[in-house]
Amino acid sequence: MAVQLKRLSKKLVDRPGFHAGLLLLWCGLGLALRLLNLTAKPPWMDEVSTVVFSLGNSTRLIPLNQVIGLDELLRPIQLQPDASIRSVIHFLLEENNHPPAYFVLAHSWMRWLIQPDGYASLWAARSLPAFFGALAVPATFGLAWAAFRSRLVAHLCAALMMASPFAVFLAQEARHYTLAIFWVTLSLGCLAIAVRAIHRRQPLPLSITGLWVGANGLAIATHYFSGLTLLAEGLVLLGMAWQQRRSWHDWAAARRRIYLVAIGTLVGGVVWLPVWMNFYGSPQSSFLKGEPHELGYWLNPVAQSLAGWIYAILTPMTVGYRWWGLAAVIISILVSLAYLCWLMAQLIPSLRHQLWQPDRQIGLAAVGGFFLAANGLFFAICYLAGQDITRGHRYSFVFFSALIVLVGAGLAPFWEGKAPRFTKVRLPLIQRAIGGRQFVVLAICCSLIGSLFVVFNLSFQKYYRADRLIPLMQATSAHPVIIGTPTLVTAQPTAIGIEMMSLAWEIKRHFNPATDPNWQAIPKFMVLEQNTVTGLEPTGTLIQLLTAQTRPLDLWLFNYGPDLTAQGCHIPSGGYGHKGSFSYNHYVCGAD
Repeated sequence: MAVQLKRLSKKLVDRPGFHAGLLLLWCGLGLALRLLNLTAKPPWMDEVSTVVFSLGNSTRLIPLNQVIGLDELLRPIQLQPDASIRSVIHFLLEENNHPPAYFVLAHSWMRWLIQPDGYASLWAARSLPAFFGALAVPATFGLAWAAFRSRLVAHLCAALMMASPFAVFLAQEARHYTLAIFWVTLSLGCLAIAVRAIHRRQPLPLSITGLWVGANGLAIATHYFSGLTLLAEGLVLLGMAWQQRRSWHDWAAARRRIYLVAIGTLVGGVVWLPVWMNFYGSPQSSFLKGEPHELGYWLNPVAQSLAGWIYAILTPMTVGYRWWGLAAVIISILVSLAYLCWLMAQLIPSLRHQLWQPDRQIGLAAVGGFFLAANGLFFAICYLAGQDITRGHRYSFVFFSALIVLVGAGLAPFWEGKAPRFTKVRLPLIQRAIGGRQFVVLAICCSLIGSLFVVFNLSFQKYYRADRLIPLMQATSAHPVIIGTPTLVTAQPTAIGIEMMSLAWEIKRHFNPATDPNWQAIPKFMVLEQNTVTGLEPTGTLIQLLTAQTRPLDLWLFNYGPDLTAQGCHIPSGGYGHKGSFSYNHYVCGAD
C-alpha cells in the first residue's frame, strides 16, 4: 500500500502544471491571510503618514496653534482635488525621510478607493502592502530555485513566506516594507544566479544583468536601507573573488557583467544622496541613537536581532489582559521557546548536511553568506555609528527573505528522507518520533499559528492603540473634551501632527461623536507648534487658547504635561499615565 501511494504521489508531482498550481495555492493562501481582519486594528502614526503622502497631501494642511474640529484635523487624509503624483513627491521629500517609489504607486490606488465622504480608506491603505506581501511568495520561490535548483526547496520556502508571522505583520501595515521585500528578494535571486555563473565561469545573462540593476534601483527608491542589502551582496561577491583569486582570469566573462551591475546600482543609489543628506539627523530618526555608557547600548542589538530572526518563523501570543490572558501569554511563550530549541536542534544538522551536497552547497553559501554579511553590517551600524537599527524589527526586511530560504533549505532533507538521519524526528520529553514530512508540516503550521496571532491582534500589536485610550477618555471626562499635543517643527523634513491624526482617525472610525453617546460634546483638538527655528514654545500658545474656551472642560494632553494651576486646571487623582502607548495628562479646567 505504501509503495502504491508513493507511486501515485510521484505521478501527481510529475504531471504538467502541478508545481505552478501548488505555487498558486501558496500565493492564494498568503493573500487571504494578509487580507484577513485587515482593518480591525487602529491606524498608528506611521500609517497615517503613509496615507497623507500617498494622497499627495501635506501635513501642513493641519491648522496649528488653534482649537479645531475633527474634520479640520483630518484634512491631510481627505482627497484634495489638486493633488497629483508631482505633489506626492514634493511633499514627501519636504516633510518625510523616505524615497517616493511606493507612495507614487499608492497614489492612484488610494484615489481609486477613496470613501464617498472624501476620506481615505484604511482598507485601501493596508490592502496594497498586503498584495505586495503576497507577491513575495512567488519571489521567494524564484530565489530558492535560483539558489538550489530544487523545486522542493522552492516550494518549502514559498510556504514559509506564506505563513511567516513577520511577513504577515508587515503586510497588514499601510507601509512600504512589503514592496521593499519584493525588490530585495528579486535582487537576491539575481545574486544567486550570478554566484552560479561565476562558479561555472560563465557570463551572467544580459536579461539577469538588467533585472538585477532594475531591482536594485527600485529597492533603493522604495527604502534607503535596501542599500544595506546591496552592500551585503557586494561583500558576498568580494568573498567569492578572494576565494577564487588564483583563477581570477578564468571568470573574466562573468566579471564584466557584474561590473555593469555594480555601476548601474551605484548610479541608481547616488541620485538619492542629496535627498538622504537633507534629512540625515532629523528628529524622525533620532530614536535610533544610543549612548555607549548604557548597558542596553551593547546588549540590545544582539537581543533584538535574535528576536527578529525568531519572529520570521515563530511568534508566540504576547497580548493578554486579566489573569487568564496573562497566563495564556506565559504558557505560549514557554511553549514557543521549547519548540524553538527543538526546531534549531533539527535545523542546524540539516543545514550542515546541505552544505556537503554538491548541488546545494553553492546556493547555501551564497544565501548564508549574504545573511551573515547583512547582519554584520547591522551590528557595525549599531556599535560603530551608534544607531541601533535593530530596534525597529521592520528594518530586517533587508535580509528577511534570505532567512526564510535558509530555514526552507534546512527543512528539505526531512521531506526528502534520503538520509536516515532525517527520516524520523524524536519529539522532546517523550519517547516518540514523528516522520520527517510530519516535522516539516508541523514547522509550517507553527508559523501559521503565529500569523493568526498577528492577524487577530494577539501578537505584534500596533505601536499606538488609540482604541484603548479613547474609551478611557470618554469614561473619565465629565465635560466637553479638548485634546492637544505639541508637534516639533524643524529646519529639516518634518511631518507634523500625525500622532494626533491617528487618534482622531480612530475617533471618526469607531467613536464618531455624531453617533457615539459617550461624548459629552463633540471633541476639539489643538496641535501646538514647538518650533526649533523660531523658538516658539507650546506652553504660551496653550495658555492663550485656554483663556478663550468655555469652562468647565476636560483637557487631555499627550507627550506634554505643563503646570496649568494658574489657569484653573488641575490633574485629578490617576489623571496621568500611559494607555495604548500614549503618554497622557488629563486636566479638569474650571470645575467646582
